[in-house]
Amino acid sequence: MHSANQLVRSVYDRIAERYDDRWGRHMREPQDRLTAGLGLVPGARCADLGCGTGIETVEMLRRVAPGEVVGVDCSEEMLRAARARARAAGLALSTRRAEAELFIRRAEAASFDVVTLRFCLAYLDWRSALPCLGRVVRPGGRAGILTNLSSSTPQAYAVYCRMVDELNLGRVELPVPDSPGQVSEALQRGGLRTVEAWTHRFRLWFGSGAQVASWLQESGFVTHAALREFPPEVLQPLCDEFAARLEVYREPDGIPLDFELAGVIAARR
Repeated sequence: MHSANQLVRSVYDRIAERYDDRWGRHMREPQDRLTAGLGLVPGARCADLGCGTGIETVEMLRRVAPGEVVGVDCSEEMLRAARARARAAGLALSTRRAEAELFIRRAEAASFDVVTLRFCLAYLDWRSALPCLGRVVRPGGRAGILTNLSSSTPQAYAVYCRMVDELNLGRVELPVPDSPGQVSEALQRGGLRTVEAWTHRFRLWFGSGAQVASWLQESGFVTHAALREFPPEVLQPLCDEFAARLEVYREPDGIPLDFELAGVIAARR
């Protein structure tokens, strides 16, 4: 049986080529806002955890050159795309294949001026990992967090809850924070003081419930190991039923999925 980390890695290796179209392009505004608030200066040493295909990682690298940005991701295919993006921009990107939480816990103390975690919190124990960031950020440095909140995709989550309740299955706890305040509180426990926090909301439209179900998997939004517990002949009918039930949310423009993200920038004194 695959471990949770192996499952996440295999999913993102598989979807790396399509990731920017399925997810990344919807994130430009909050991603750019986070990067702009990091106070990046030439010569800084940075780590971008959950760097994905490197769109914002390369922008960080442009701003700190001749400094260094280490792109960290659990997916080698994501890192391959990030390195190719950097080469196309005439820049050299250092990369490390690692789970974000392990990287944080094993990094040397005060080794980075800036550390970012972009959409990593669903894949780690963020309540214990975020306080560890203060240890690796240099005095005067900053940490930037961008994450989905538990209020994202309420339409899909409501259908999921009804189905697992009917099947007498236990609900999977949502693995992300409820608010920017929870992120700030965890960072503060590690000596990082929040200097900016915000939420960002947007809506995606789909032509059918089947398109919603497909997007949730192909974007990497749903990667829980519980999906591997069902054989294909059982999982597919469940996915079909899930898709059919999403039709109750249909509006004139299609079926919506609502998202709420949090951005937090914190500084070490």
